[in-house]
Amino acid sequence: MSNFLIILGLILFFFSFLGFAAALAVYLPKAEKEDEKWAVLPFVVMGSMLAAGLISYHFGMKMKKEQPMALSTACAVVLGYQHYENCAGRGGTRCQPYEKILLKLDGSEYSRAMRFDTHIARKNINDRVCFSFYDRNQYSHLKSSNITQWLAP
Repeated sequence: MSNFLIILGLILFFFSFLGFAAALAVYLPKAEKEDEKWAVLPFVVMGSMLAAGLISYHFGMKMKKEQPMALSTACAVVLGYQHYENCAGRGGTRCQPYEKILLKLDGSEYSRAMRFDTHIARKNINDRVCFSFYDRNQYSHLKSSNITQWLAP
């Protein structure tokens, strides 16, 4: 529902500007020539579309932030580790290195790289592990899937 409200808000917001430009190009010159009062109507409609779009977007984002994230569990085989420097700034002066673990999930043909916290112990390569994690496939606002803890296999 939150994604629907966000998309609806963005669509209304976009079309309100398109309609505003069309009203300026089409209705306003015609109204100036005929001296009509109905020329205000398109601007009122576009303003209400803009307001409805902003309200819809606001409530969609609020609903998305309030959704609690549920932990997923899975088992996999450890394929290896990848180290990332993640440096920013001029000359890479601010580095925040992190590691990802490469896993081949049970029942999957592909491997996945998942982030894990530094307080979690490293596992040996080719070990079968079970773990709980926040899945990026379920929560699109995450940068990557994050392992929170190891579980007993």
